[in-house]
This record gives sequence, structure tokens and C-alpha cells, in this order.
Amino acid sequence: GTKAAAKIKREDRSVQVEIYTKSTDISYAGCGLPYFVGGDIETREELIVNSPEKFASLTGAAVHTGKEAIGVDTGAKTVTFRSADGLTEIVGYDKLIVATGAAPIVPGIEGVGLKGVFTVRTPDDAVAIRDYIEKNDCKKAVVVGAGFIGMEMAENLTARKLSVTVVDMLPQILPGILDSEMAGFAARELRKGGMKLLTGVAVSAIRGESAVSAVATSAGELAADLVIMSIGVRPATAFLTGTGIEMDRGAIVVDEYQKTSLEDIYAVGDCALVRNRVT
Repeated sequence: GTKAAAKIKREDRSVQVEIYTKSTDISYAGCGLPYFVGGDIETREELIVNSPEKFASLTGAAVHTGKEAIGVDTGAKTVTFRSADGLTEIVGYDKLIVATGAAPIVPGIEGVGLKGVFTVRTPDDAVAIRDYIEKNDCKKAVVVGAGFIGMEMAENLTARKLSVTVVDMLPQILPGILDSEMAGFAARELRKGGMKLLTGVAVSAIRGESAVSAVATSAGELAADLVIMSIGVRPATAFLTGTGIEMDRGAIVVDEYQKTSLEDIYAVGDCALVRNRVT
């Protein structure tokens, strides 16, 4: 979203560009979040690439934080936003770029709302995880999902001296990323370092009273003071329901110019499909 805004202002300084975002941050190093938890990145400020104020002064685009898009009227060419205080605001547009990204998938199993259960998507998530570990003197962590984020979190929790178990229902770690031979090599090395890996194992529930105490799996219960849910993301496009915009499994369909099926609406980033350069 910020890249699109900056590019438009570079092309034509006279264009009025407004960014609306649900978050308080507009530009952060998402790849650094696990390493903030592990301590390699020491402060939250090191994760932030641009503040809204700095970005606005650099580009001339106006930035409105804490504004969640909840609906689009394509006929009137307006977007409705809701603030944290519940107040709504309707904003008109000539051209609309949807760059809402994706949200972590949280399975509908018992216990996902307990204290000590986290997803990893924003700097606030990383801060909350690190604070929780320190305040509760966590010793045992279960990471659900063995993709990039799950394995990076497992690595950094291990660096914090937690006992870490990674659980994935697929038969290997880093599925769809490494072939089975390479995944097997990586798994052996991780186990040598003390990490526990359970592949081909499904999670059925998270146990605990007010906070997590164990994770129920198809291979038995695992004690846990902390649970990281990293089973993937889905496009954050629910607010477009009813607009008639073409989507594929929740991702916005676009052409080679990132234009959607609706006039004057474009989509970029994790909420949109991308053209495959090979096929």
C-alpha cells in the first residue's frame, strides 16, 4: 500500500493520495518479528521502517491510522471505515487500491482464546509474545505449523532457552518449500539442537483454565506455557463481500495491471492473486 502511494505521488505530485489502515503501523519489517522475540532485534523501533508522520512528510500522501475498512459502495465510489472507538466514516474515491494483506488463520478449536496463545503478524504481536514469556517465566512452547514463520519462531524460542515442540499435520517440516530429502536433513539438524518435531500430527484442542497449560494432539498431550499458531494466512477481504468483485478462495483476481473486475479498483499484496511469470 505504501509503495503504491509513494509511486503515485512520484508520478504526479498534484494527485491527492490518502492511506487508511487498521493498524497503528504502516511499514514494518515483518521478517524481523521472530528475531525480536528471540532478542536479536532489541527494540520495537528497530522493526519500524517508516512512521506515518515520516512517510507523509517524505511522500506527501496523507496517512490515517486506526481506520478499518468495513465496506465498499462501488456505485457511490465510497469506502466506510470504522475507528477503534466504534465511530464510522465514509470516504469517497476516484481510484481505489486495496492492499489489506492477509490475516493469520486461527483454527476453530477449543482453547484458542486462552492467554498464552499467539499469532505472529504485526510488531504488536511480537511485543506481546516477548512480554508474555518474560512476565510468566515460560519454559515450554508449542509451535503449531512448520512453515517459515513457525520454524523461525521455534528457532528464536529455542534461543531464549525454552523447550520447543513444533507440530504439523503434514509429513514434513517446511512443506511446499523443501523436498522431503532436504526437509529430513533440516529436521535431523534441528533435533540435534534439542528441538522436538512432530510431523503428521494434528492439533485438536488447547487446554487450560485462564491460560494455556497443554496442547492436545493426535500423538498425545504436550505441556505448554506458550503456543504459537502459525498454520498460514488468508486474504483480508471479507469487507468486500457483496461488492461483486471477482475473487478466488478469498484472493482478489487482477489482470496484469493489478486491476480488478470492478472499474477503478485495483488490488496488490497478499490480498490479491499474482500473475505467474512462468505460465
